Amino acid sequence: MKNRLGRVGVFWVLVTAIVALYADGFDYKFTMDKNDTYVKEPIIMKLDIEQTDHSKVMLFKFDIKASSEYEAYRLDMKESDAYHSAKIEYTYLIYPLKSADIDIKFDLLQMVTTDAKVAYSFSGDRDNTRGLTKTDIPISLPPLKIYAKPLPKDTAIVGDFKLTYKVKTKKAKAHEPLPITITIKGHGYPPLLNEILPKSDDYTIFTGQNQIKNVRNKNGTYSSITYPLALSATKSFDLKPMKIKAFDPKSNKTYYITTPKESFKIESVSMDKLVDKIDSPKNLHYDWSWVTTLIGYLVVFVAGFLSAKSIKWIPKNRYIPQIDNFTEEIESIDSPKELLTLLISTDSTKYSDTIEKLENTIYGKKKTSLSSIKREVIIKSKTL
Repeated sequence: MKNRLGRVGVFWVLVTAIVALYADGFDYKFTMDKNDTYVKEPIIMKLDIEQTDHSKVMLFKFDIKASSEYEAYRLDMKESDAYHSAKIEYTYLIYPLKSADIDIKFDLLQMVTTDAKVAYSFSGDRDNTRGLTKTDIPISLPPLKIYAKPLPKDTAIVGDFKLTYKVKTKKAKAHEPLPITITIKGHGYPPLLNEILPKSDDYTIFTGQNQIKNVRNKNGTYSSITYPLALSATKSFDLKPMKIKAFDPKSNKTYYITTPKESFKIESVSMDKLVDKIDSPKNLHYDWSWVTTLIGYLVVFVAGFLSAKSIKWIPKNRYIPQIDNFTEEIESIDSPKELLTLLISTDSTKYSDTIEKLENTIYGKKKTSLSSIKREVIIKSKTL
């Protein structure tokens, strides 16, 4: 396996060197922190672009193409301000999603213009901004070839995680909800599970909105996922333990995280409360008040989960506890580059349109009011 990956790595270096010779006025280089990886194990990839033809004004726009075979997240973008000597470093976090030969594909756009055209674009006044005239040149880059090793059979979680478990009460009346909160946190691929408690005919499981926090950086991803649940039953029951198989690529070891066995005592509804004691020709009367009680609990239960939507967990490398704090941070920014860095690290998918607008402002020399962009971000941040 390692020999195979080594050959792939050498091949990639050779291809990169050959293609770089034909790049129009610039060089580029890909680097990776590892090429021996498992499925869902993080890879840090960097791309360095450096302008070599200093007679032109060059701009670049790069991204990794979306694919069902991997996930890719931009962590950082650094650019030097040297005129006629563009230099950019992109940093990405990549997760292979299957055991196979995978081609990571790219989009690179080279934009070429002249000093005269740049000067012309700045010659208009604030109410008559001229666009920058440039030549867009799509650059075909060879795919980055990787191979991800398969995980041990039945692995549900990849990384180093721990589970915490909280039961609010173990006693309830029939049909009353029994709230349970389970949290899995640690470093690795986000541990989103479809099923975290064993199913049974003895009880009904209610699920709420999962509370997800993912912080991505050059060390991978720190995840904390809280599963709000509730059980409802008509008689006492035992909740069997759940054994979840996990694999840590760093230590190359399999381990298990478990939920404990719990016993719940349910107070049954007595028959004398269900049957009407008055002798009459009317049909038996049942007391359905427990339905109202159950609905009341569920409304409160679900409302608590929905309120979690007011807290936005950021899938990049920072967490904003409250929208108001995010608004204050946006309002304190006084440069397009600072705002661009914040949006990329916060949620590049949600703010993709604004990120592109900022890139055009910074790299395309297209004038756009920073205050209007900030207002746009604040409005967008308040939407779900």
